[in-house]
Amino acid sequence: MRLTALRQAIITTIRAKLPALAAVDSHPGRFNLDELRRIVTRLPAVRVALMAVPDTGEVQTGERDITVRLAAFVMTGDKRRLPKDEAALAIVEALLDMVPTQRWGMTALTGAEKVSAENLFSGSVDKQGVALWAVTWSQTLRIGEDIWQGGVLPSEVYLNDDREQDGKAGAYDKVTP
Repeated sequence: MRLTALRQAIITTIRAKLPALAAVDSHPGRFNLDELRRIVTRLPAVRVALMAVPDTGEVQTGERDITVRLAAFVMTGDKRRLPKDEAALAIVEALLDMVPTQRWGMTALTGAEKVSAENLFSGSVDKQGVALWAVTWSQTLRIGEDIWQGGVLPSEVYLNDDREQDGKAGAYDKVTP
C-alpha cells in the first residue's frame, strides 16, 4: 500500500516541520460545508488528501509509474492578535517552501512538482469562522514488483574488448563474477 504510506509520510513530515499546528491528519478528498463544520474542531490544521491519479505508465522492470495529485488543505480560525487569513497565509507559505522537490523520505518517488496554492474563501466558509486554502502538487510513485529484483547472477560473463588482441579485433574476455 504505497499510496497509504505516501500520505502518512507527508503527514509525518508536516507534523515534524510545523509542530505548532493543532492537527495534521489525512482526509479522504474534497469536502463540502457540512464536512468542514465537522472537521474544524482543532485549528489550525492541515488535512492531507490524495486527489487523483491522472496518469500511469509501465516501466521496463514490470513496475508502474503513477502520477499522483495531492493536496494539503490548510484551515485556520481567528486567534487573539492573529486573524485567520494571516494565520492561513503563514502556513501556506511554510508549505510552499517545504513541498517543492520533497520526497517525504521515500525512495520510489520523484520530488514534488507543479506546486500551487489556492484560496478557497467563500461566504459560507467565512461564516464558519475559518480561512481555507489548498496547497496542491504532483509526484510520480513507482508501484508493483520489480521482475529483476532478486534475480540469479550468471556464473560467467563475457565482455567485449574493442582493442585489437593477437591480431583479432573485438576479442571477448571471460569474467567470473
